[in-house]
Amino acid sequence: MKKQIFMLLALAVGLSACSSYNYYAVSNKKIDRQYKTFAWLPEGKSKATKIYDNDVATDKIVDATSRALTERGYVLDNKNPDLLIRYSAAVNNKMKEYNEPVYYNAPPMYVPRLGYARGRAFYYYSYVNPLPVYVGSEMRKINVKEGSVVIDLIDRKSGKVIWRGWSEGEIGNPEKAISDIPKVVDNIFKKLSA
Repeated sequence: MKKQIFMLLALAVGLSACSSYNYYAVSNKKIDRQYKTFAWLPEGKSKATKIYDNDVATDKIVDATSRALTERGYVLDNKNPDLLIRYSAAVNNKMKEYNEPVYYNAPPMYVPRLGYARGRAFYYYSYVNPLPVYVGSEMRKINVKEGSVVIDLIDRKSGKVIWRGWSEGEIGNPEKAISDIPKVVDNIFKKLSA
């Protein structure tokens, strides 16, 4: 019983660790302690399309990013910031190819059989439903929505992007995509080396 509970717990942990998003980060400069403050660029500098083009999504991205930066010791300073923050969020339609197996299902039938009982042979009919047989695969293209959230940290003095973190993932449900924004932003900032 304990072994079954342990296996179920391990399966639950494994499935919860799976994410439908992939996270990336690039940097041309180590972000060290010379940067202490940050501010957001004006809203026109950040971009959002389709699903993310609404006030709810914008507020969630801004709040989650500001919280992630303050947890790492940065302070919001709109007058004299060291870092400027910009985001872009987009949803693109892409074609994804799936390689699906093709099976042949033989028709079920009654088959005559020979049996023995008490030393005598007798015939009877048995219902046979054969298992499907793998005969190959078929390529199928499906149109999927792929969303990405990109967050840039810009050195205010030079005006150059010094760190970019982003996530990419398939979006099946727009409501879930928007509600996942805080988790996505937190995972993006796990890539920030401070």
